[in-house]
Amino acid sequence: MPGKRGSRPVFVPPPAEDSPFSDFLAKDVIPSTNERNQIREILAEKTAHLANLNAKVPKRRTGKKVPRQLRADLDRARKFIRFHQALIAPWRRLPVEIMSEIFLFTLEVTNVNDNQNDFWNDSRNGTLLLGGICKTWRQIALSTPALWSVLSVTLHDAKHPLVWVPTWLERSRSFPVHLQVFWGDKTPLEVLDPIVSTFAAHLHHTAGLWVDGLDIEDPGLVDASYPKATFPTAKSLYAPLLNTVAADLPPGSSWDWIRAACRASPRLVRLTTSDYSNDWSPMISNLKKLHFIDPITMANALQVLENAPNLQDISFDIDGPATTTSSGQVLVMESVTRLEITSTDSLGEFLSQIALPSMTELGVHQIMQWSGPQFHEFITRSACALSVLDFYDIQLPEEALIECLNLKACHTLEGLVVSDCIPPANQLLDHLTYRTHPFPNPHLVSLELGGIHSGDGILATLIASRVAVPASLPTDAPPPARLRKLRFSFFQIAEPERDITHRRDMEELKLLEDTYPELDMAWPGRESTDLN
Repeated sequence: MPGKRGSRPVFVPPPAEDSPFSDFLAKDVIPSTNERNQIREILAEKTAHLANLNAKVPKRRTGKKVPRQLRADLDRARKFIRFHQALIAPWRRLPVEIMSEIFLFTLEVTNVNDNQNDFWNDSRNGTLLLGGICKTWRQIALSTPALWSVLSVTLHDAKHPLVWVPTWLERSRSFPVHLQVFWGDKTPLEVLDPIVSTFAAHLHHTAGLWVDGLDIEDPGLVDASYPKATFPTAKSLYAPLLNTVAADLPPGSSWDWIRAACRASPRLVRLTTSDYSNDWSPMISNLKKLHFIDPITMANALQVLENAPNLQDISFDIDGPATTTSSGQVLVMESVTRLEITSTDSLGEFLSQIALPSMTELGVHQIMQWSGPQFHEFITRSACALSVLDFYDIQLPEEALIECLNLKACHTLEGLVVSDCIPPANQLLDHLTYRTHPFPNPHLVSLELGGIHSGDGILATLIASRVAVPASLPTDAPPPARLRKLRFSFFQIAEPERDITHRRDMEELKLLEDTYPELDMAWPGRESTDLN
């Protein structure tokens, strides 16, 4: 009941059951306009009462303890206020449909639709948090299938079956789901097989399926005892929504179910696999992205290309022996925009068989023997305009690299990566530095150079020339693009005649970073670096 202490009204707290609204949350009752006004009046009185109680708390400097009854009254008043504030919280008046949409915005963004990546990292902890706030929120979460549509399961440390996985996927109902499972050498089959069976049971509404059984750092651990998943029968599969499959299974695994799932999908457009056999041929005609993880022969690679006229993104590790296309003519693929090629000794022979006029991104990785003439002929024959060129782990001398950058197709480059190649040094950095018009590769906005073997200050000069507007340009010359992203590392082998600390480079680059905040710059040791 209301009372007075001087002229200030004080609300005497009733027992919780005396509140006329004590069961509103339990029964999920939304207060009417009049009831909200009543709750606000109660809150005003209760807030004044709490202020009165706080005034009775002894000051810390007195050393006196808060009496037990006063602590209990304070706790009770605060809980009473929080309870009634929750009753009139604005979200309780929102329709369930809007709350569901808001819930979806709280989830971490995954890359399940990213054209460059097959796997993602998303535990959907947000879904579980939303379900633990209150009964109402839990009911909304349970009635929102999209909250349960992405599931990534990592089984490296699992000791017992994950019994919650079937419940999770049941909550997705018929909503398209993206499913992913990783396991390693210590994963028990009694943990792995139920997950695989559960995923198989939901194939009818699966849009993306990722199965990685080689998620380990040491390939030497893969032996006869390595766990191999037991897939269900491959008969009568139905996968009308499946558009993406990525599978990397231990040697000796059965691929029947994976292939059957792909055959059962009329929408399959992205395939990543460590298996190659002719069984894939009927499934690749509609593919837009194809990545073979393990090496395949050049004959098989060319056969795949001839049977997949819609490919846009291809990634191959090519083995010999050298061969030609079935027609003996150069295979022209108008649809391909991205090529990532790896080859121990067959790069030149493979490139001499194809032309990719629409290619804008080219990655050349782990090449033991550089085939300069064939590479140049391939680029010239394709008559393409590259926006990204990525060289990784290649015995590629500076002179050969500069030759590549001078090709007409590279005039349009916006991103250049040179990593784990013969360390780029003064010659390459001097070539990329703006000095006189026409400028080399004037559209570069992203540059990644790993293991630079240059004199101190040369890198800073290059970057300064690409982030500042040139002092003078011919009136008819367009200004070059400004560099926006830089990743680099320096060659670390000590040489008595060379200052490997690069003091001048680091001082000038940090000054550039302060002067041009739009420049995203990182190197090893900084949190945002992309370099290894």
